[in-house]
This record gives sequence, C-alpha cells and structure tokens, in this order.
Amino acid sequence: MEPLICFNSDRFNPTRDEVDEQADDYINPDVFGKELSAFLCQELKKAGHDITFSCAEDWGWYHEVQHDEPFALVFGCANYGDGHMVQFAPKTDYVRKMFKKYHAAPKVNALRETIWNILENAEGISGLHYEKD
Repeated sequence: MEPLICFNSDRFNPTRDEVDEQADDYINPDVFGKELSAFLCQELKKAGHDITFSCAEDWGWYHEVQHDEPFALVFGCANYGDGHMVQFAPKTDYVRKMFKKYHAAPKVNALRETIWNILENAEGISGLHYEKD
C-alpha cells in the first residue's frame, strides 16, 4: 500500500497555538497541521465519514475514523518538508485482533481515495502525489 499523500499548498499554515510553546496545541518546533486537519475532518464529514477521535501528536495531527471493523482506521496529517502530507494506518494489508484476521487494506484504500479526491478538488493544492513511507 502507498501510505502517504503529499502535496504543496499555501492554504494550510501554522496556527498561533502551533507556534506558541505555551499553548495546548503546540506540538514541536516547525511541526504543524491543525488547519489541514480541520479541513480534512470537515470534508470527510460531508463525505459521510465520522471522525471518532482527534488529537495532536508529536509529529502532527491524529484522527480515527468510524468504520465497522474492530481495528483503528487512522489518518494523520502535518507539514512535510516544504509541503504537507497525509498518512494512513494500519499500514499492513491485514490486522489480527484476538484470534481473528481482518482485511484492513480495503478500508485504508477507500479512506485514502476519499482524501485524495478531496485534495484533488480543493483550491490551492498542487503537486499532489503518493510517496512511500
């Protein structure tokens, strides 16, 4: 699976909270993604996806997406070099839980395709491409 979607945009900038070391949303120096995170969550909701959990992590923003299998379907987003990236998990085709094996790839691929389409149709996005993690 191709885990990363990468692109360039001046549309998603660091928020005041992401550059103020005293703020709750401060992550790490030069790490941001709150505007991209909010945009993707809003657009995914319009596309029928519920985000069940979101938080700031040391690498960017983490989101769990509601689905009908007992494993976490996740996307994360942050700045990446001079651009931005969206990553996905699980990163394996199958997930084992207890004594059962679940085929995760179709769920991850569908989420990746939805986010690709959102970004492809959004204004201010260029250089949209896949990259291996």
